[in-house]
Amino acid sequence: MIRKKSRRSLRLLSYAITAWLSMPAAAWAAESQPGETSVSTADIHVEADAAKEEAKYESQQKTIITKEDIEKKQAKSVEEIIFSETGVSRTVDAMGRVGVSIRGAEPRHTLILVDGQPVMGDFAKYYGAADEVMRLGTENVERIEIIQGAASAKYGSDAIGGVVNIITKKAGNQPAVQFNAEGRTAKKDELFPYRNVFLRADSGAVGKVQLGVYGSKRDIMPVYADEARVKTGMSTYVTDFEDNSLRYYGDATNVGLIGSYEANKNNTFNFRLERYTEDLNRYVKRTDSIMEPQQHYSRKSGRNTYNVGWKGRNKDTDWNIEINHTRLIEDDLTLTSNYGRSSYTGKNMLNYIDNVDHAQTNIDATFNTQLNDKHLLTYNIGYAREHGSGSRLKSAPKTYLRKIDPWDYDKSLLVVQRDAKDYGLKKGDVASFIHAHKLIPDAERGLRWDVDNELYGYNSSDPNSYRPEFTYEDYLRYSKNGTENFYSTLGNMDPAARARYNAFSAKVAAENSDHLSGWNRDFDGLSYYSDPNKLANYTLNGKLFREIQDSLKNQVIVGEATINKYHFVIGDTWMMDNDTIFSPILRLDHSSLFGTHVTANLGLTRNIIKGNPHLRFKTNLGTSYAEPGMGELYYNWEMYGGSPVDQDRARLGWYWTGNPNLKPEKSLNFDIGIEGETKRTTMRMNLFRNTIRNYMTTYYTGYNIDFHPNLKTAEKLGYPPDMLYSFKNIGKAQITGLELEVKQKFDKHWSGKFGYTYLHAVNKSDPNMPRQLLDKPKHKLDIGLDYENVASGFRASLWGDYYIHMLDSNSVTGNANYMTMDSDLSGGYIFANQYARPGAQRYQTKTFGIWNLMLQQKFGEDAMAYFGIDNIFNHRDDDRASQARVYRLGVNFKFGPDSSTRPKPPLTEEEKAARAAQNVAAEKDFFAQTNNVFAKGSPDEIFARPFNTQKLKGVDLIGDYQFEWDSHGGSNRPPIKMTEDSSVGSAEKNMLDRKEHGFAQRLRFGFDARVRDNLNIAALAEASGKSGVDTRTDIPQSKALNHLRLSNFDITYHNKNVDISLGRLQERMGVTGYWFGKTYDGIRAAWTNAHTQIRLGYGTFKQSTGITDSAYTHATRQVFYRPPTIAEFIGLNRSLFGSTFDTPAPVADANENMNFYQQLTAAKERGASVEEQMAIIKRMYDIATAAYGSNLLRKNDQDDAERMQMNAPGAVTYQYRDASNTLQTGTIGSFDTLIWGSDHPEDKENFYMTMADYPGVLEGNGSAGLQAWWAANKAKVMTMYENIAKSKAGAGATNITLTTSESDVYNALFHDNFISETTDDALPGTYYYPKSITSYFNALGKRLYWTEYASLLPRDALGKYTGAPIRVEGTVLESDRIPPIEKAFFLQAKHAVTPNLGVSLWYLGSAGNAAYRAAHANGRTNDVYDYSHLASVIGIGAKWKMGPNVAVSFDYGQNRTPFARHMNGHTLYDHVSGTDRFDLKGHVMGGTPHFWTLRFDIGRSDIAVKGSWNVFADYKHFEHGSFFGGNGTGYLPDRYLDGIRSFSVGAGYVPVENLLVEMFYTFDAKGIGTRDTIYGSEKFSLGNYAGVRLTYSF
Repeated sequence: MIRKKSRRSLRLLSYAITAWLSMPAAAWAAESQPGETSVSTADIHVEADAAKEEAKYESQQKTIITKEDIEKKQAKSVEEIIFSETGVSRTVDAMGRVGVSIRGAEPRHTLILVDGQPVMGDFAKYYGAADEVMRLGTENVERIEIIQGAASAKYGSDAIGGVVNIITKKAGNQPAVQFNAEGRTAKKDELFPYRNVFLRADSGAVGKVQLGVYGSKRDIMPVYADEARVKTGMSTYVTDFEDNSLRYYGDATNVGLIGSYEANKNNTFNFRLERYTEDLNRYVKRTDSIMEPQQHYSRKSGRNTYNVGWKGRNKDTDWNIEINHTRLIEDDLTLTSNYGRSSYTGKNMLNYIDNVDHAQTNIDATFNTQLNDKHLLTYNIGYAREHGSGSRLKSAPKTYLRKIDPWDYDKSLLVVQRDAKDYGLKKGDVASFIHAHKLIPDAERGLRWDVDNELYGYNSSDPNSYRPEFTYEDYLRYSKNGTENFYSTLGNMDPAARARYNAFSAKVAAENSDHLSGWNRDFDGLSYYSDPNKLANYTLNGKLFREIQDSLKNQVIVGEATINKYHFVIGDTWMMDNDTIFSPILRLDHSSLFGTHVTANLGLTRNIIKGNPHLRFKTNLGTSYAEPGMGELYYNWEMYGGSPVDQDRARLGWYWTGNPNLKPEKSLNFDIGIEGETKRTTMRMNLFRNTIRNYMTTYYTGYNIDFHPNLKTAEKLGYPPDMLYSFKNIGKAQITGLELEVKQKFDKHWSGKFGYTYLHAVNKSDPNMPRQLLDKPKHKLDIGLDYENVASGFRASLWGDYYIHMLDSNSVTGNANYMTMDSDLSGGYIFANQYARPGAQRYQTKTFGIWNLMLQQKFGEDAMAYFGIDNIFNHRDDDRASQARVYRLGVNFKFGPDSSTRPKPPLTEEEKAARAAQNVAAEKDFFAQTNNVFAKGSPDEIFARPFNTQKLKGVDLIGDYQFEWDSHGGSNRPPIKMTEDSSVGSAEKNMLDRKEHGFAQRLRFGFDARVRDNLNIAALAEASGKSGVDTRTDIPQSKALNHLRLSNFDITYHNKNVDISLGRLQERMGVTGYWFGKTYDGIRAAWTNAHTQIRLGYGTFKQSTGITDSAYTHATRQVFYRPPTIAEFIGLNRSLFGSTFDTPAPVADANENMNFYQQLTAAKERGASVEEQMAIIKRMYDIATAAYGSNLLRKNDQDDAERMQMNAPGAVTYQYRDASNTLQTGTIGSFDTLIWGSDHPEDKENFYMTMADYPGVLEGNGSAGLQAWWAANKAKVMTMYENIAKSKAGAGATNITLTTSESDVYNALFHDNFISETTDDALPGTYYYPKSITSYFNALGKRLYWTEYASLLPRDALGKYTGAPIRVEGTVLESDRIPPIEKAFFLQAKHAVTPNLGVSLWYLGSAGNAAYRAAHANGRTNDVYDYSHLASVIGIGAKWKMGPNVAVSFDYGQNRTPFARHMNGHTLYDHVSGTDRFDLKGHVMGGTPHFWTLRFDIGRSDIAVKGSWNVFADYKHFEHGSFFGGNGTGYLPDRYLDGIRSFSVGAGYVPVENLLVEMFYTFDAKGIGTRDTIYGSEKFSLGNYAGVRLTYSF
């Protein structure tokens, strides 16, 4: 395991026998990686398993998780592997974010690093690097190092509990490709809907350079709540809500490039570039209450990381200098909706938006100097600059206002249909609660909403500013919410209130003396508050009432802060004797906010048995500290709003405010341990104590913020106040513990692990919290059992983690904080807040375990398949956000060098000469049109390469068969097609953005014939499921071979350096061919010499160009016809809350299939019979049930079946003989039946008719339906009358008989309910109708209203039966259309500067195209643009072959025509932010659109060579108007290049000769420009695009 590096002196050789002493001398992982240090004690360098060996001899406990450990569990994220380690615990906060606790410390005390650099997440540190362990994938990880115990002396702030350092894989020195794929499911009936894919390729050593490229896509699974929603008795009509998710879920993708350059044996330069993106969501609705909307939390983020480093050494010193920059941009928003999964556009309310822009730059330099054979001096100096900005930091030193438009965040926002004064909303407003509340520091409560300033312009710091004695709340009270006139309002005031009002009114009059209006000065104060039309324009403190508040609507406060840090570290590795190493470390940190801090650590490692390095004693004594983050200092944001709990309670919200006076936490840490190993056993035991001072905690300030103070009704439950929380230092906490770990190899197959952690984590200061610290298990067990059979390739792992006696911070009882609602007995409400008593919290003590299983089977050295189960016993706990049982199925592939990339032995002279000839050929290869896009030997490559002078005469048959699968991961937007005055038109595909996938196949067959030495003819025909060139289709719609076309036809004449070609010719513009890489019909001449090629061509490109499904849209003004809305169909508008009908909704020239209320009214006016009126209702019923199903009126989840409560007959007579045998008579009135039914529930509903069961009621005069009902119910009715008669006759009565016959009862029912007009359920207006008509009309209206989640938009479902009768002149969206290039000429020049470097310059110009016409709305007309010159494109490019299997390609170009600038423009709107008003003002030209692409290739798939492979990664940026279609990427449709920027990774592999397997993945695809929607323009994204191709060549 050890090898001597130097023989500088015989004296140094003597230290070889104590090789282990050298290991701690390597630089720390944060600065340079173990095993890579060049200078070490006694100059001994350990190569094999260096990291694990080094960890044995460091004084601090370090656990190494190797890539083999990761593979055993097939962990895809750090979260899935790290919590099985001894001393490491999982924490979960109230938002479901997971943190890492080491040795009982808080998650914020765990410093998480990637390659020694801190990860960049949220501003706050309180919950640790929340969710970073979820974000960080493991498939590109070499190892994970866990330093247990305080480590600030080495790593700086935040390492009070320990450090997690994730070491990524470096670029390999051998060519290799790795591909992993996995599917997951939590339900047996789903076929692995969640998928993880990883791809990596290494170039191997290319001269002095090594490069690697990798990419991954992970589906982060939802953790759905196990507990059902709370039943409140106030359930909503909508039941189809998203399942409650306890954590964010969605997809995460990343792509990276790594490399190193070995300048010489003493100097190496490294770099790493990475792009990470995530698109996550979370849905929460805790109750079924109609008062509680569903909350939708959305988080989209992107993080870029750049790292460069220099590792060097000289005789006695080595160094590692790194510069690292990371920037995270995160956009969060909170939407609420009462409509669940509704397809209804216009359902969301924008509650909160939040943005994070967090960047940090680190410069670190670490040096190791060998002073002598006893001392290795390590010293480090560094600088870090952290900068943050965002709406969470409203209390930062620098703040500013930023205006937002709610439509930029969601295009499905609710538009207010009526004024809602209590919410501050007017008709046409968007339901947005974004408001830059003026929150000011307050010495007592920390933060206070300065509502007086927003309402009255009052400035508390100005002695001349005036705060009204008579407030707006007073005005609302005495004016009864503004409903009373001024006289009544004054009359409602008591004397004290009137005195306050008089003083206030006089102040208003004095300030506005120059423009007082009206004759009564008593009204001046009321005019200030009640002047909605700004007639009086009375001011106070120089401002109109609410002027400041109105100006802050749809604005956010953005804060900015910067922290600069410097540090210097010096440490010594002192070999005191052959058995002892002493490691003192001293660190000086200086922060621009917190000043200077000194931390130190004294570490000792000693062999317990002299000369035996396999049993060691370790001890450390050190100090650490943790600085508050920007969040703790400057937070000012609502973490979550309050929500209803039941019909009279709501849970209060949570609002954060920072504390700029926080101090850093400080700790003193002591630990001792024993560890050792034998051939089969490894064990360790550690005792530790960590005492933390200035312990930081959160606390309730005792104050609330109510952002909806004007709500006084039951709606207040939906918007309760927020409790104001902040941070403070409270004293100290003390954590004492024990770690014990044993790893045992039982035999050659079986091995096991047992880990035990004991924690005594004590709260020493806060009397309001439990003595035991929260989320710290007293006992934790980690158990693992592994089986491996190397011969068969089978491996199995079973592991479990037990948390024992842990107080769960999320299971608190007795600490709920509620707002309660009660009646004031006068029709109003009383609201009160109930708070938990300090110290009354009760937390559940939990004990639980989670077991996991993984089975793996290798197939040779290159392939593996596995099956696993996470959480075998399905332990669920919503408080801990525990995932349900998950089934996993996956495969891993690893391929080494193929025939073209395998290292070769040293060349002979003959081989060198052959290599020189190959270099000459390589220059000409640059002229080929392939560039690794086509597999070598494929038909595509044949048509793309230059004339082959070596080809013999004859005919070669060529062809292939391809199977293709493509997937578009759309966003499934609500399917809006039109509003009352707008339509999506041909832009429907873009507006819906449906998730789609499809399969297709293609068969090609042709020939390649050398007719004469200088004449070649080749042709290729294809049958495919796609129409036209394949790039025109994103998702195949046909699996058949039903489209035939001639792909290629090439006649080429060769004469010396000139080739003349005619036919359907393959042409790739530029180096990559991304801009164009298909065929055109025409002629081409190519001149080629040794280093240069010039190509000139002319022809039509219309077969391959033109984009008909562009993702871009524009607004036009057109006449269109639409179906009716529900209100137009019924003819009445519903009330504000949908409970009743109120105002008519007439439609001019309505047909007989809509406006049924108006039809009834018209029928009534002309004296129509009941039969005619009923026919109108029958038509309404038929259309409604045809559109929404025959069960429309039947029982559903929210309502019982719709029933007509018929009026009982007014008089049913009977006779009887009384006790004296005298004949008596009596009458049963309708009131008698009502009273009888209330006392006899079995008879209560005797006159109820279930409407859906008797549609015959709507036939003719209704008698047929009533007769059917009477036949089924008359016995029950008549029996009831007999019983009522007996009851009324009294005791002793005999011979009781009904004298009203059955037919008379029937006739009375018919007359009272089908003929006689009634006021029951009356419709609006002056006319009355029979009960049957009003009952059916109201029932149909009610049920129709709630279909499609009460959508107010035109209903397509109705339109199938009503047609589209409503003529509208309005906005129609049209998808942009890029016309084909009918005729064009081009010129390409390529020059091979060296055999490995080529450059390209090209031009394409269109000629003779038909005019292209575009119309853009401007007001009530369209502006029309005509263009005949479409393309004038100039491009440049370059390709650098870094080695035989590595290349970098680049292309850049512009389309310099007015047409291009037109397409690159945008629509101009006149828009009032926060409203639905978008007045179109025409089209604005853009700049000259350009495009560029960068592609990195490793390997080359050769379809004739088994085992050959290729991997690529690229970035593409094509502005709208620069591109015409027919791209040559080989994997993307044109839609994904037109105006789009994106990343892609892809790979090809030849498992057997003539079979090529390819996979591609494109992500982070975003529109470069904006496109139009019904509600203004939008920045947009396209869903991730994936494709798989299987091609067999014959």
